[in-house]
Amino acid sequence: MKQKMILLPILLLLFSFIGTGCSSLITPTATIAPTPLGGGLGKIAFVSFRDGGYYEIYVMNADGSNPTRLSNNPATDWAPTWSPDGKEIAFTSLRYGNEEIYVMNADGSNPLNLTNNAGSDYKSDWSPDGKKIAFDSYRDKNMEIYVMNADGSNQIRLTISINPGWNNEPAWSPDGEKIAFTTNRDGNNEIYVMNVNGSDQTRLTDNSGWDNEPNWSPDGQKIAFASNRDGNWEIYVMNVDGSNLLNLTNNAGNDSYPAWSSDGQKIAFASDRDGNWEIYMMNTDGSNPINLTNNPADDRYPAW
Repeated sequence: MKQKMILLPILLLLFSFIGTGCSSLITPTATIAPTPLGGGLGKIAFVSFRDGGYYEIYVMNADGSNPTRLSNNPATDWAPTWSPDGKEIAFTSLRYGNEEIYVMNADGSNPLNLTNNAGSDYKSDWSPDGKKIAFDSYRDKNMEIYVMNADGSNQIRLTISINPGWNNEPAWSPDGEKIAFTTNRDGNNEIYVMNVNGSDQTRLTDNSGWDNEPNWSPDGQKIAFASNRDGNWEIYVMNVDGSNLLNLTNNAGNDSYPAWSSDGQKIAFASDRDGNWEIYMMNTDGSNPINLTNNPADDRYPAW
């Protein structure tokens, strides 16, 4: 009995320690954050001729299911790009006689003309914070890169070409500090990068072929682009300083319009390898290309 009386307070003390002080010694289980879905919220916007007449903007799930038409008018709509919050899509349209940059809700509603200029305005890309849109325009009788607020105000020219050089296809870096673009100022199309105010324009590619359509990886470490340097159009990837160039597609067809998934694990692109232009998806090392659209009509310009 005496022994039990001695053990009782010891046990109570032990239980008290386990219930309080010991909890501070337990390492909490780490919570794994979900992969961000990015601008498309897991969906891919693209352009298709499948309903005849004109190219229109569509959206589909990342596995190619549930393709849904967003734009519907008697003019060509193309080059979609998601806003960072996934609520809007900027695109180019010829609906009022010349090319303009429009924005619409992610369901296709409320299309608005942002540029509203007599010159032609083409490919656009959102800044990572969603406050700005870069685009290329022929309004000054030469193709140049501009930037504007997301509501279309304060349109500012960033590039000044040595005639007849063109600057187009702007792509904003994930950190918001740089814009990659295509230019033919050196005699053929090459990929350049510049600060967002247009300064420090630096050449990344240097070859006799054409390099087009730069697209940054989500971590800002790589740039995918299309090139015909090997005789047909292929998807390449390089470091942001232009080094470590790799051909990802390497097939007899033409591959173009690369677009990274928001988690950096996949690249969507367009290809005519099966006889007409379709949207494909592959791993970032070029393996496992999968046809997502599989439609007899042309499908192009994927945007994740």
